[in-house]
Amino acid sequence: MAIGKRPNNGKRPNNGKLQGKRPANQPIHRPESGRVSGASRMKQRPNADNKPDPRRQNQQRPVRKNTDRSGAVSRSSGQRPGVNPNNSAVSGRPSDLMDPKFSRPLFGDEPELSAAVEKEQVKTPPKKLSWWQVRKVHRKNRLIQKQKQKAEEEAAKKEAAVPDVLEETRPESAEERRKHMAKMRKRDGLRAAFNAFLCILILIGMMVIAVLYIVDYVAAKPAYAFAAEGSIEHTIGATALVVRNETVMTSTHTGDLMAQATEGSRVAKSQHLAMVIPEGMETTMAELHNVEQQIVDLERQLMNQGKGVAAKAVFSQANDEIRPIITMIRQDAILNKLNNMTSYSSSIRVLMEKRDVNLKTIDFDDEQLTALRTSETALQTQLENRANSIYAEMPGIISYKLDGQENTITKQLLMDMVDSKCEELISNSSSIITGDLKIKQNEPVLRIVQNDVQYFACLLKNAPMEEFQLGSNHVIRIPAEGISISDCKVIRCSVTRDGILVVFETSNQVERLLDRRTVNIEIVQTKTTGIRVPVSSLANADYDRGIATIFVNESGYARGYTVQIRDYDREYAIIAPLENTDIPSISTIVITNPQTVKEGDKVEK
Repeated sequence: MAIGKRPNNGKRPNNGKLQGKRPANQPIHRPESGRVSGASRMKQRPNADNKPDPRRQNQQRPVRKNTDRSGAVSRSSGQRPGVNPNNSAVSGRPSDLMDPKFSRPLFGDEPELSAAVEKEQVKTPPKKLSWWQVRKVHRKNRLIQKQKQKAEEEAAKKEAAVPDVLEETRPESAEERRKHMAKMRKRDGLRAAFNAFLCILILIGMMVIAVLYIVDYVAAKPAYAFAAEGSIEHTIGATALVVRNETVMTSTHTGDLMAQATEGSRVAKSQHLAMVIPEGMETTMAELHNVEQQIVDLERQLMNQGKGVAAKAVFSQANDEIRPIITMIRQDAILNKLNNMTSYSSSIRVLMEKRDVNLKTIDFDDEQLTALRTSETALQTQLENRANSIYAEMPGIISYKLDGQENTITKQLLMDMVDSKCEELISNSSSIITGDLKIKQNEPVLRIVQNDVQYFACLLKNAPMEEFQLGSNHVIRIPAEGISISDCKVIRCSVTRDGILVVFETSNQVERLLDRRTVNIEIVQTKTTGIRVPVSSLANADYDRGIATIFVNESGYARGYTVQIRDYDREYAIIAPLENTDIPSISTIVITNPQTVKEGDKVEK
């Protein structure tokens, strides 16, 4: 045995230097601790030859039971707390606070290791901890234990602070808790159902309020109209061929036409009608047109200043004649009907030329206007000296619009032709007659209507012949022109395959239809005059018996009266009171939507 080293009697481990492992059930024998002087170490110990010492043979140190703070009992080998036989630190903290992969088993409680693991442990001995590291681990364990104890105390305080009511609402037994949760779910379901029912009631109430609002404020209310004097006409429509007794005049030169008389005006025999301007006079013609426009503008300006009192009457007359044409233009534009625009333009041009001619006879007492008129006369004289002038050979109505059928379609043709010829002429003729400013030699320039008579020839399908007896007078309306021609006399009426052929003669509105060869007409068959009200105001109307009920506003209340229906159409009805009554009468307030009221209802005035 080496000097200075303690003998190893085989009863304790050799700090990892011995190969193999002691039996798990072998008791641990430690030598008595104590300091040995250096001299004593050098001496041979009395038991150096490993003989058993009778004094120590049966004096083995008892195995202590270490109890940690958590109450667990562990076996100890008699060494210092916190140090295992391999000089490794023991945490001493409870097993539930330490991660199992970092905890070390106590000495004597190590699991059985395989030979390979034991061999590996021998090769890599555990690291030895110093005393201050062991103390550091102990302090950390005590701190963790204090924190855990503090958390347990706080949890106990919180549990003590919970009232007894919660203990009742949270029963401990599973069956009571299940019943309690079922009761809570049932109560929550009832509460949700009640809230849904309440929301539905609110929505129903809002809908009822909305319906009442609509009934009260949006529903139709009584409308009123005055019963007035009027008439109802029943018409039959057709397309008519317009025929006049016309004479055509030609030119001996070629050039541009310059009219000297207004379209549709009446002219006398030998009156200057037009000039055919030869080539090379375009500048003079442009100057003449410029002067004429200046005269018109100056006349309008002087009229606005109060000069030429008679000029206002001329302008008012022209405006009254043009206004219906403007209204028809707007109506056709809304309906996208552009077929009659050329006729409208021609009619407006004729009326404006007629206005300008009438204004020339008015003295405005203005020097500038007098100078312009003198210039106009000088330019016209200059053109007359170079142009071919045309004069009227007979009195009549002048027109510069030609269609080439002036000498073909005559009154004699209308009286002799058959229905097929009439249909052919209507289908092949142009509705609007246009004019041309470029004149060629020996070609027609203008036409003169020799008398004030015009003729309408038309085919009426499914019309009774008794209504159109020879010599009977009828009213013909022309919607495109906005005119109504009265005293149209029947001069011919013959039966055809599909109806009758009728020829009318009239002397009215000849000037307005000079540019028309065919025109759409409405022939008035019957006309009834009396108290006229809207058809919508008739309630419970029985047209076979000729009676109906009307509601009138009497002192703010609706009163119903039975009336007689004399005539009606799609818009109006002619009514009359029954015997021994005086309602309705002129200016009676009639309710035009009787479905909104009942007898005795209070209505607004």
